[in-house]
Amino acid sequence: MSTKATIAYGPNFHLYHEALDEDYVYLELEGTQFEASYNRVMVPIPVHVWEVIRQYPGIDLRYADKTDEELREYVEHEVDDRIRHYEQAAERAKGLVSLGGSLAFGPADQPRERQIAAGIEYFTKVREHQQQVKEAIAKLQQANSKRSR
Repeated sequence: MSTKATIAYGPNFHLYHEALDEDYVYLELEGTQFEASYNRVMVPIPVHVWEVIRQYPGIDLRYADKTDEELREYVEHEVDDRIRHYEQAAERAKGLVSLGGSLAFGPADQPRERQIAAGIEYFTKVREHQQQVKEAIAKLQQANSKRSR
């Protein structure tokens, strides 16, 4: 089973995330030259590949600017939907339905308040990570805008 989540691909490139790794985006290129030395690799990216790649965001930042209240509302809505789907599922499907979203909320058959607490903890960490990434992007953009003057 692959752990790669494709962002963009073509005949000689693959841009992807690794499952559970929100810190990097990976680029595989086939049939192109590269230079490597200690702690450095340089890969020339063909322009047509770059034009495809740059259309895709490297990371989802939808939670970065959410307030605590907005996160709570989101989590409560998601938990209520999970519980409703779980309760409506056929008995033989409940186990599978319970797994959906369990990384963030825990099993769907747990009490609502426990799922909400788990979801708030999970999405607070997601938000913190996204805020760090957003800040790093802003610093790089600021540094690059100074260089281009």
